Amino acid sequence: MKFPTPTHKSALLPLLALGALPITVHAALPAGSPYATDPQSAYVEDATSDGIANLNQVLCIVHAMRPAAMVNKGPYVALVDMNKCDSRSQASASNSTAGASGATSAPNYMNAVVNITRADNTRPMTGKVWMSVSEQGTKFDVFVHLTATRSPGDAPPYGQFRVDYISKLPNGSTGFNGFIDANGPDVNYFETGQMSNNTALAMTATSTSSGSGTMKESPQGSPVTFNFAYDSSEPNYPAGVFSRSDGGPPVCFDRSKANAQKSVWRYGTYNANDGTRVDQANPGFPVTASYNGSSYYGFAGYWGINFQGLDLNTLADGPVAGATVKDQRPGNTATYSLSKVSGKLTKWTRNQKTLAKMDGIPFVTWVDLSSITNKLPASGPQNWQMYWDDANGQFVVTGMQDCSNGPCVVASVQPSVPLPAGALASEPLSGWADGFGGNIDIPYTASSTHLGTDPVYYYSQTQVIPGSSNAPSALYCVSNCPTAASINSFTSSGGSPFDSTTTQYGGYGTSQVTYSFDSGGLKESSTPMTVTDSNVLTGQYQYGVMTGRLFDALLSNANCPSGSPSGNICEPPQPSVYYTWQTGADQWNQTMWLTRTSDGTVVKFDPPENISYTVPNGSAYGTWAGKQVQLQFDGFGNLNGIPGHCVSADTNDNVDCSTANARYVPAFALPDGATMTLPGSGTPLIVKALDTEMRLAKVTCSTTNLSTPTANATLPTSAGLHDPSNSGDSDYIGVKPTVTDPPKVIDGVIQ
Repeated sequence: MKFPTPTHKSALLPLLALGALPITVHAALPAGSPYATDPQSAYVEDATSDGIANLNQVLCIVHAMRPAAMVNKGPYVALVDMNKCDSRSQASASNSTAGASGATSAPNYMNAVVNITRADNTRPMTGKVWMSVSEQGTKFDVFVHLTATRSPGDAPPYGQFRVDYISKLPNGSTGFNGFIDANGPDVNYFETGQMSNNTALAMTATSTSSGSGTMKESPQGSPVTFNFAYDSSEPNYPAGVFSRSDGGPPVCFDRSKANAQKSVWRYGTYNANDGTRVDQANPGFPVTASYNGSSYYGFAGYWGINFQGLDLNTLADGPVAGATVKDQRPGNTATYSLSKVSGKLTKWTRNQKTLAKMDGIPFVTWVDLSSITNKLPASGPQNWQMYWDDANGQFVVTGMQDCSNGPCVVASVQPSVPLPAGALASEPLSGWADGFGGNIDIPYTASSTHLGTDPVYYYSQTQVIPGSSNAPSALYCVSNCPTAASINSFTSSGGSPFDSTTTQYGGYGTSQVTYSFDSGGLKESSTPMTVTDSNVLTGQYQYGVMTGRLFDALLSNANCPSGSPSGNICEPPQPSVYYTWQTGADQWNQTMWLTRTSDGTVVKFDPPENISYTVPNGSAYGTWAGKQVQLQFDGFGNLNGIPGHCVSADTNDNVDCSTANARYVPAFALPDGATMTLPGSGTPLIVKALDTEMRLAKVTCSTTNLSTPTANATLPTSAGLHDPSNSGDSDYIGVKPTVTDPPKVIDGVIQ
């Protein structure tokens, strides 16, 4: 018997029983290689998923601890990236621009002490888990007791297991308290608490082919009841139909995996010659810190250093006195000192392709189109989404981005508006393209119109450590430039963090701000350009404040196009190198670095590396079929940069991103077995999905006998709750053991 291994998201809803994802092992790759053996997880995303979000996250975390592989091996430490167990946080951050890449890539490691035991083959497997979690500034502990008696194969479709869990806040109050009780055909789930959706679920199924259930949730005091049913005996749908209703008209879905949409949130990257895992040359790694008499587990990498339970904003800028950091990789005993600055300087280096290579790839740029067309929904400078139509030699406006009400969303312009040929030929365009590596520049042209052979510049990034030998000592800015006065005004009364004479779009201003850069970070008039108060970092600044371009040489009006006002100071067009400074309350927009105690050298972490990839042809890839996109390789399990679109959380249909209940998801999934080349090393890569979201295709309910699912189960209540942290409870797990060994499991990989 083995412990049931739930999928990345929900292991409960019967519509998830769709079969394993197929993986074709290339003939040249060994059957025992990681490419062939690394597990793949899939889950079905549905409106009912919201009700069991906390439970799904707990199951995902427990699965990533690999309990079945650690039976009777004593207490051990496991690290799990919380972001990889919450696709909604990825989807939300992916629909923003500046700063979002750091948000989605920065690991948020939860640490846990786990002890899995089994007396003999006739006894249940028992697990005890003590978790330390920090989410959105809230710190809490989670205590878990689990037992497994039968695997799903012995008692279909769910096996026999039970998980009881509770979270405790620092003040001793309960964040959430719940249980899942699976016994062959029946599953009961209940959870309540101030950090919970307050959900009860009861379902029954004699097999994975048919069943039904009821779920009630009360998020923020607004009760919603879902009744659902599924059956595989529908004549028009060989795989069966899933139907749900919240009291209104029912919605039905085809359970066929082949007809479902797929989004992959994590890819494995492997050497195409032998199937071994491919990581960066200088990847991030787990660490522990001793500080003020306490120990903290964390992870250090390019996007920052995050220690669970330690508020980085309580640390003063500069060397962190009294902090000792230890490497937690197996066999590594290195120690480090820790330093911090509440901002990050990034160096951007230019790369070049042609406008024809951007054919059909959307990008967002800040530009005033009022004098060009009157067919748009707004006038004046706006963040317009557009693409280059190479066949017709013109730009086409498809949407307008709005960041005023929280996360940035793009509202479609329907119908799309083709701009006259040559409309933007005399104006340099700077913007953001998910499918082209991020920041882009399209220079103005001396010709009357743009051509497909015109250059497009995109930029690769590297982090600059304050005080390092290659760091610039002075930087200059004319567009979106903070000053000591503007930062003070922003933190005290809101508004813009930038000086009013430099907030012009297009890379020019009427004055120039001069900064110094040293071991204390970026400064203007000796004042650090930092903001760490999350109370003022809201709306468009929720991911932090990012400057315009900074240059290591004085700027002048000599950079300005002919005809510019005499008072303007301009950035050089298409610079080969520029810098940006960002600051905020999160680790990805601060700089923390490690210095080896053995020789005083700074630990290097590799930045993301751009990979050109041509999207396959076929209907599954929509308008992206055959186009070349720029992916970003950020280490094993982190292959990002696939462009996205929005879908309805209720119907799974493609919708405008400004629609209520819209979710932003990758527009397509790379097929298992896709190949590409890592430019820096020339390593041939082959990839496969590790965590896949599936969205079932909506069908008409009139063809199915499940068109009116009804309540048919008694919901569980709080009477079934246990408190594994309470010594008086039968599921008490005891005092957390002290474990000094390095983590035995990191993100599901046994070390």
